[in-house]
Amino acid sequence: MYQRIVIKVGTNVLTRADGRVDITNISSLVDQIAHLKQRGVELVLVSSGAVGAGKELLPNRTDDGAVAQRQVYSAIGQVRLMELYRQLFAGHGLLCAQVLATKGDFRDDLHYDNMLNCFRALLMDQIVPVVNENDVVAVTELMFTDNDELAGLVARMVGAEALVILSSVEGLYDGPPDAAESRLITRVDPDDPTADRYVQARKTSGGRGGMATKLRIATETARAGIPVMIGNGRRPGILHRLLESEWPGTTVR
Repeated sequence: MYQRIVIKVGTNVLTRADGRVDITNISSLVDQIAHLKQRGVELVLVSSGAVGAGKELLPNRTDDGAVAQRQVYSAIGQVRLMELYRQLFAGHGLLCAQVLATKGDFRDDLHYDNMLNCFRALLMDQIVPVVNENDVVAVTELMFTDNDELAGLVARMVGAEALVILSSVEGLYDGPPDAAESRLITRVDPDDPTADRYVQARKTSGGRGGMATKLRIATETARAGIPVMIGNGRRPGILHRLLESEWPGTTVR
């Protein structure tokens, strides 16, 4: 069993088809994370969803895609998301801590050391660090590709034994995920230069990334010695499978 992991949850796992926050699925994931904590697993949660939560709170605002608009959605949505996490984790006797970061924090030695020291202190207690990009100040070169990239950097920072990336699909397929003839690829060698031939150009709505980004981050992270499991965050009990030998998605190692 892994002793320290990083779990990244994508926007499409945390929101419903209509864009509203999916409290039912978030509650299920929190229950599973709490179970892992009870088993002695140290973990960091990298959570998307702030922008979606913000759009729900400002439904009549014109969404022109501008950077300032995204900043507004994220700023108010992050409060909504963290309050939801606080309430749900409290039901399990756990606290949650907010950690916001930009790409610059991983480039600056002082910022990096300060963030690492904070993570080390948080992981010692019954606390779940909840990490997201600091959209209020992250623009252009300070922005991550998406939270998959942020999760990979956090996993390496804290010395995680595994990185779990939860999306709205089971993993990497050899064709379109919704095609009956497509097969799930359960294992990917991070040194296989042809692995990206399976990546579909289309990405799901809501998030900034797609399977291409997930596979790139997964291979980079796996080459650093941290196995990566990609799975469907809407599959019931998906995180309980970390306590078993077989992962029901794609593993990059």
